[in-house]
Amino acid sequence: MLASYTVSARANDREKLAMAHVRLTTEAQTLPPNCTLVGTVKDDSMEDLRKKIVRAGGDTGLLSFSLDDLSVIYAKVYRCPAYSPSIPPPPPPR
Repeated sequence: MLASYTVSARANDREKLAMAHVRLTTEAQTLPPNCTLVGTVKDDSMEDLRKKIVRAGGDTGLLSFSLDDLSVIYAKVYRCPAYSPSIPPPPPPR
């Protein structure tokens, strides 16, 4: 019994870690280059939406909302390569 709980807890930890790293945006031009569209998901809870993005195999969600029901969040799910925007380094200390 303890072994199955440990495996389940580790899987849950991995999912939470993946959820914490999901990138969300409402602007398509901010998507990293070379992303692959995996699918679409929707939910009325941001936490559940992140879970659905991870379970679909994605790491990035392009969010949109319906004018009919603003409580529902739609997301196009993307799998993107590792991306680090070119942010200039801070100036050296004086």
